[in-house]
Amino acid sequence: MNVILIGLGGASGNILNNIAEDSPNDFNYLYINTDKKSIEDSQIENKLHVDVKEDIDIKDSFKDITDSILNHVKENDKVFVIAGLGGVTGSALLSHLGKLLKDNNCSFVGIVTKPFNYEGKARMEIANKSLDEAKPFYDKIEIFNNQSMFQYAEKETTFTQAFKEMDIRIKTYIENEI
Repeated sequence: MNVILIGLGGASGNILNNIAEDSPNDFNYLYINTDKKSIEDSQIENKLHVDVKEDIDIKDSFKDITDSILNHVKENDKVFVIAGLGGVTGSALLSHLGKLLKDNNCSFVGIVTKPFNYEGKARMEIANKSLDEAKPFYDKIEIFNNQSMFQYAEKETTFTQAFKEMDIRIKTYIENEI
């Protein structure tokens, strides 16, 4: 079975990089972001830049890459859309990518991370709003709360190690869904 992991935004780029480092040949990967530097720094081979200009909305810019997304998806049996919510790219594009995939009869699952409590109420509201907007397009969305990292981290666990542990949990979830 061919499986592609599509990451939307910076948080998902980190997740994809960690999964790809651990399992470079287990999945196909596509990284989508508005941040050109993040795309350049990513080890993921297949990347798409959403070129947002001052006078153009991110959702309109997304339309420019839909054909490329579908070209990457067509050779895969299952698609996992990964997005960190609360910021810009993942939150803004989660529902639009879901609609695109649903309209093209793709088999796909959403995986999202929600902000830490300390990131504030505004980021959590953005995350919840984007999740509500995306739900109609996804058969299933699995939510990983960043705050839960504190439950399984030891006192000596670094922030980087905690994120890698979360990424392992996400990878395990994907493997169990295939």
